[in-house]
Amino acid sequence: MPDKDDPLAALRTRAYELAETGNYDTWASLGAALVEEGSPDVIVRKLTNDAFFQIMLKDRMTAARGG
Repeated sequence: MPDKDDPLAALRTRAYELAETGNYDTWASLGAALVEEGSPDVIVRKLTNDAFFQIMLKDRMTAARGG
C-alpha cells in the first residue's frame, strides 16, 4: 500500500506493476507509458534520479522477461 505522505509512492507502485508485465525493457519506455496513463511528466522525471528505484525497476523488468 502506497504511503500517503510520499507523493511518488503510487507512481512507484504503478511503475513496478508495469515492469512486471514484461512489456518494457527500459525506463524511458515505461516512463512514457506512465505519462500516457496521465501521470504528470514532471513527477515521472523525478523517479529518473532515484537510484534505488531504478535498480529495483530494472530487476523487475529483467525478471518479467525471463532473464
